[in-house]
Amino acid sequence: MSSQQLTISLNEVLFFFTRAGFGVNAPIGVSEDFARSNIWLGENGFDPSLCSILSLDYLDEKKSSLVIELDDDGFRCSTNQYLSALQASVSAVDWIKSNKGSRLTIANVDSPLLVVASLGANQVDDWQIRWTDEAGDNYQVKMVADSKWQVITNSDNIIERSKGANMVLCSTSDDDEIVEGEVRNFDSAVEKNKILQTGVSVNEHWDTIYAYFARCLVKSTAESRASGAGAGLVDTD
Repeated sequence: MSSQQLTISLNEVLFFFTRAGFGVNAPIGVSEDFARSNIWLGENGFDPSLCSILSLDYLDEKKSSLVIELDDDGFRCSTNQYLSALQASVSAVDWIKSNKGSRLTIANVDSPLLVVASLGANQVDDWQIRWTDEAGDNYQVKMVADSKWQVITNSDNIIERSKGANMVLCSTSDDDEIVEGEVRNFDSAVEKNKILQTGVSVNEHWDTIYAYFARCLVKSTAESRASGAGAGLVDTD
């Protein structure tokens, strides 16, 4: 499948990215949440294949792990690997929605933007996310309200490529540490209306996303067809 100037619908984002997550052995529930986060990224004008390829590749290469534990300092991976953003995302949302506190730390997340996307997809307002990544770049994201959010950074690198981050999630009223830099404002509702007309652009990494998706496909053999795989020959099959 060629990725040149390819656009897909939001439903296709859900379809392909759920199965891509499952293709790197993420549980189906985590994979579905991963896909919904990618829908939110697409609704905000990001190429979800660019945002997510790091986490998928790192899981596939065993550089990241879904193993997570919560201690007094927050979430971390209990093995000597990056903590996969697929797992960190769902754990952070569960922690926030169960009202366990107003401040959470997450150590060494492979792709921090996916954690942001999970909060956005789950309509978590009045929270901010700060992190310093392994390149030493600083980012601050504020989830304001009514689908509005902003990114503040002093980095020349795009936020999609930030990796290896130690993250702090806290209330927007907690301004004890403020990142100074360029401010970029977003309105998900406005961008979503545009995307519904134009589709979601997926470019340079789409072929790899599709390859992970394709791992879930059943190969066409006489045995697979005999067991019911594939479409029927007529409408009544």
